[in-house]
Amino acid sequence: MNRTLREPALLFLVGACLSISQFVMIRDFVTILYGEEVVIILVTAAFFLGLSIGYFLALKFSEKFFETAFLTIAFLHLTFPFSYRLLAVEIARADLSGYWYMTLMFAYALIFSSIFAVFLPRRVHRENPDTALKKMKVLYSMELVGFAAGFAIVGLSWNKGLDFIIPIYWALLAMVIHLALQKKFWTVSFVLIAVIAGSSLTDVDRRTTALIYENKHSLENATTLMSINSAYQKVEVMEDGDGERYLYLDGLLNLNASDLKDLNYYIAETPARLIKPDKTLIIGNGTLSSVPKVYPHSNFVQSVELDAGVLLAGQKFFTPMEELTGLDRWNLIVDDGKHFLKTTQDKFDLIIMDIPSPLTIQEAILHTVEFYQLARSKMSAQGVIAVQLSGPLQTNNRTPARVVAALAKAFKEVMVLDSEKADRSFAYASDHLPFDKLAIQQTTRDYEEELFIIPPIDISFYLSEAVPLAVDNLDLVLRRGWERFRGRYFDDD
Repeated sequence: MNRTLREPALLFLVGACLSISQFVMIRDFVTILYGEEVVIILVTAAFFLGLSIGYFLALKFSEKFFETAFLTIAFLHLTFPFSYRLLAVEIARADLSGYWYMTLMFAYALIFSSIFAVFLPRRVHRENPDTALKKMKVLYSMELVGFAAGFAIVGLSWNKGLDFIIPIYWALLAMVIHLALQKKFWTVSFVLIAVIAGSSLTDVDRRTTALIYENKHSLENATTLMSINSAYQKVEVMEDGDGERYLYLDGLLNLNASDLKDLNYYIAETPARLIKPDKTLIIGNGTLSSVPKVYPHSNFVQSVELDAGVLLAGQKFFTPMEELTGLDRWNLIVDDGKHFLKTTQDKFDLIIMDIPSPLTIQEAILHTVEFYQLARSKMSAQGVIAVQLSGPLQTNNRTPARVVAALAKAFKEVMVLDSEKADRSFAYASDHLPFDKLAIQQTTRDYEEELFIIPPIDISFYLSEAVPLAVDNLDLVLRRGWERFRGRYFDDD
């Protein structure tokens, strides 16, 4: 290939590699460090810092040094993402401080991104001033097109494991080596090692994932049942030595199989038994485990789940398909809960909000006054919304109190159930709750005798310090994320 075609092709491939490497690194490090909003911001910043350093140093070294560094880093890419997982495991085993994790992240971000950043400036600076600008426009455009192509490949990898996208990435990187160095020996060597490494990719992926959960999550004898990247997050199903199954989203525990019984009883089955709704809407609950609990008590059940990857994990490992077979009055839509509520013409007697705690902006939006007002507009006159509070309601400005404060802003009546069995509180809100404290007690006494119920008249006492979550007041996400991040990695107490 002549130089006129080779350089645009090279920049196209560099852009594609950069796009894929960004995806792999950010998803993996977010999972390793636990994916609160603060961590997502930090990992993304580390990647782009690596890019900036690459651009800054692009013209600071000789061609020979560049070729040596590029080859070293390219071959090191054959260990990704497993090498930094194993290093994170060793940091956890040694119980080292969070600074070691930060060093690991920034070092690998530099390796991942900086080497790709040097190609464009090194090729443009060779030109005289009259042609440099024109060439930069052409090559930069090709790099952007390549980045878009890489993102399209990432899109094809949704709900698949690393064994899908990593071989594609290695193939693209092999072509970059060939076009950049034009030395068959290194290209062939890279391809041979990639083929050998690729033969055990799935096993190594699952084993290194299990090691992360054994050592950072204290999950004894962990086994990886599923590890995929959805369009929104990393979805992993783990099993411990006792056979207990856990669903993790971006490294954060979403639920375990034992919790589902208590969670579904209070957030879904109890209000459904009390109301006997004509139409029920379930937002979230990707495991679909609450559907069989609500279905006998409702004339129609509509499920809305945003993440197809979570649905895949739920149906495969948490809710057997036979439990969902024959439910002809149940419908499932893959959609955003906000979008569904804005576009549906239906009115619901019961809305079940089975979603994660507000640790990211996307999740926090579904706990705001504005969202609850939207939900209220799609509820019948005595319709009820049920929300799990991710902890006990207390007189403070923490997550449960702020979520309840948002509910109290949108609805006239809020009742809270504090369950010791479920280790959290649940809120039922409505303009006219169609049941009272006594009805709750009669319905739940065989399940949990010591259930503590806060009736609507007493709710305001618990909200004296709570600021309602709102679209323009989501400080909780960053504050709580920072507290958790600092406590996990930098708290010596």
